[in-house]
Amino acid sequence: MTSKFKLQPYNARPELRPNSPEEFSNDAGMVRSQLPSRALKPVRLNIDLTPDFHERVKRRAADLRLTGAQYVRELISKDLQDPILE
Repeated sequence: MTSKFKLQPYNARPELRPNSPEEFSNDAGMVRSQLPSRALKPVRLNIDLTPDFHERVKRRAADLRLTGAQYVRELISKDLQDPILE
């Protein structure tokens, strides 16, 4: 059985390709036409945890009166501000 639909390979226009990894990551998740008029939207990060570890994260976050997401963001933020990594 042959399809009547023929898909051509996608070749992005060279002027739309990022010039560096930094430019690529800064534009991640955003259409270039949206950049001037809209604020950048947050990017979602998914991680896999064991049920036990997830429960420990939730309990620790609750102890600190934070959501699990706030707790993880704070841990990452503290780590990235470490002068050893800069």
